[in-house]
Amino acid sequence: MNKIDVDKLYSEEISLITSREYSDYVILNLRKITELRRSFKGPVIAIAGTEGKTTTKRMLSAILKQRGKVLETPLDCNSASTVTSTLLKLNNNIRYAILELGIINRDQFKLAVEVAEPEIGIVTNIGEAHLDTLGDKYSIADSKIELIRRLPPSGFAVLNIDDELVSGMESFSPTHQIIKFGLNSNAHFFASDLNYLGPDGLEFMVNNYYKFHLPIYSSASVSNALSAIATARILDFDFDEIKTALENNFRLLPGRGSLINLNDVYILDYTYNATVNAVSKACESLVQFKKFSKNLILVLGSLENLGELSRNIHLNLGYYISALPIHTVITVGEDARLVGEGIRRINHNKKNIAHCSDA
Repeated sequence: MNKIDVDKLYSEEISLITSREYSDYVILNLRKITELRRSFKGPVIAIAGTEGKTTTKRMLSAILKQRGKVLETPLDCNSASTVTSTLLKLNNNIRYAILELGIINRDQFKLAVEVAEPEIGIVTNIGEAHLDTLGDKYSIADSKIELIRRLPPSGFAVLNIDDELVSGMESFSPTHQIIKFGLNSNAHFFASDLNYLGPDGLEFMVNNYYKFHLPIYSSASVSNALSAIATARILDFDFDEIKTALENNFRLLPGRGSLINLNDVYILDYTYNATVNAVSKACESLVQFKKFSKNLILVLGSLENLGELSRNIHLNLGYYISALPIHTVITVGEDARLVGEGIRRINHNKKNIAHCSDA
């Protein structure tokens, strides 16, 4: 193996699960990463879940940057190698590290957590995604438990109380410092009095006392904000700091629920990903624009990676959408046609439904 290939291993970290030919180089690299990680004095925060990881990471980063440099995994962090490449950038100038664990492969996820050794673990939710490779959502939850199971006794588990599978991860935690967030008032950090303001975003109260007004358009994004708020409080940020950062320095990324305003047309852009949770989140946001718009139009593509459950999931989405005050539904792709079929079964001809075979 020539020098260029070795350098590539060190700079990009090809994988933690690799062929025997490369294993010696990967082991050397992991030693280097482990040394960097264990010499790092700041907190390492890891975020896992089906949706909301990137939004949570960006919200938390906006808060933490007020006090120092933040190291983050790049967008679409879907492999252990992306996590280890990020850890290679740790240095004394960095105060906080936030790792998004968007890793599908169970073994890769486990190895990434082992190497990262996070002190704070956040789990956003467990949804129906990648069912063709991971099985049902209980199998997905089982793989994400690894993040909580490997926290140190002095660490913190930040869990979504509204998601039964996530909330139940508490029993697998070696730390007793469990912080829960959500819309349930039994959470340590809960939201109430949600006020949907259409193009002006969303207002809500945290713990019946602190008012936030953010450029977000769904309750799922409120949940993401609560997880970021909870984590920031663990790190001794006060509510005024948190509020200032989120209201002034945070914006949703394109494709992840962001708003596009074209003259008298509002477009809610959820094109980054299509999962059952993401569709319901998009529908919720769209419906909240009813008092600001004459016509609500939903454009929905086929959901992928659902395996043999695809037909029933698409039909059930149709049943769900049939009850919503959406005027027109346009489906795109073969499986998405079933959404229209589900709407017709329940709603008959009350909605305008159109289907396109491709974009």
